[in-house]
Amino acid sequence: MYPDLKYWVWLTIAYGPANARKWNFVSHYASVKHAYECVLSGDFRYVLPQDIRNVQSASLGMAEKLIEYCIKNGISIYCFDDEHYPKRLHEIYNPPSVLFVRGNIDGIDDSVVIAAVGTRRPSEYSVSVSTKITKELSNAGVMITSGFADGLDTLALMTCHSSGGRAIACLPCGLNRDYPKDSARNRAVLCESGAVISEFFPDDGLSAASFRARNRVISGISLGTVILQAGEGSGALSTASFAVAQGKDLFCVPPHELYNSAYSGVIPLLRDGAIPVFDARDILNEYYSVYAHRLNFSSDIYGPKSEHGLFAEPDESKPLKPAKTSEKKSIRRIDKANTVKQDIIDLPENKRHIIEYIEKNVVVVFDEIAAEFPCEQELDVILSEMELEGLIQSLSGNRYTISK
Repeated sequence: MYPDLKYWVWLTIAYGPANARKWNFVSHYASVKHAYECVLSGDFRYVLPQDIRNVQSASLGMAEKLIEYCIKNGISIYCFDDEHYPKRLHEIYNPPSVLFVRGNIDGIDDSVVIAAVGTRRPSEYSVSVSTKITKELSNAGVMITSGFADGLDTLALMTCHSSGGRAIACLPCGLNRDYPKDSARNRAVLCESGAVISEFFPDDGLSAASFRARNRVISGISLGTVILQAGEGSGALSTASFAVAQGKDLFCVPPHELYNSAYSGVIPLLRDGAIPVFDARDILNEYYSVYAHRLNFSSDIYGPKSEHGLFAEPDESKPLKPAKTSEKKSIRRIDKANTVKQDIIDLPENKRHIIEYIEKNVVVVFDEIAAEFPCEQELDVILSEMELEGLIQSLSGNRYTISK
């Protein structure tokens, strides 16, 4: 067991999972253990007033009891500076201070991990396409992660597992919760080769905020995110927003019907630089030059059809490797010099107020915007739209400023 684990669990109890304020607090100390010792001695100088009561009530005994419970119930705990903690999460804003795991996440840092997310109510077309793409990815050695919601999330995970791949389900609640309902068998199946993970304590329930918190972890452990189907305002767009903010690749399955609202969420993303996916090669080609040692080039997706096109008869004597991309693609930022500047007066009221608030404060973090506009639904989706429209610009650390 990692020696400082109990102090990281104490910190998480004191501040709660997904609370970004813990990172500002602990940054003032040489280690999380040092932070605990100072608080134990009565030094609360770096604890904000709204956190003092919870920090005072948290104890090392509570942390040790939770660790003992997890050990007895087959739950692994990885803290932020544990060598087994996923390294990609170190690079995101507000990483989980502890990660609870059932199953096996070994090798996750050296694997092509793709987040596959989509609507809870997919069309027959999207079910067919998503099944094909996730099966192709799994056969090629890609690890699939998703949020395990009903619909395309669960479809992607279970298709990956049934294809012999490793799937990582990330929950918006504790590992003991029955989410989604009646999913215990599926969760157990995924743990046979993959894992179910969460930053929330084992018995924590669902909340509106926990879904968004989960989405940043899904994109955080991944190299890229593929949106399988999303209507306007879909929760899958939250994961897309985090992927862009974290500098990850964003892929989208093109809409089946251009003017059907069930697919409208991906159109702005594709228009502004998301990589369209027609089969798994469009994803695999982004990573094979770096992760060739983790990909299976004998899978069908790398077969002769790559040379002859989709409808030609293959030449069995000439198998191909995928074409190497010359440059890594990323989401294209809109250059306002090449677009018509939108008059703020013509904007919807919610976007106009956000623009005025950011202009006043120059640079703001997401949490500050959320606190200023608490009634906004899917704020991350609104900000993503504003960024794609060239109104605002995302910076490192989940910060925003006005586009120049």
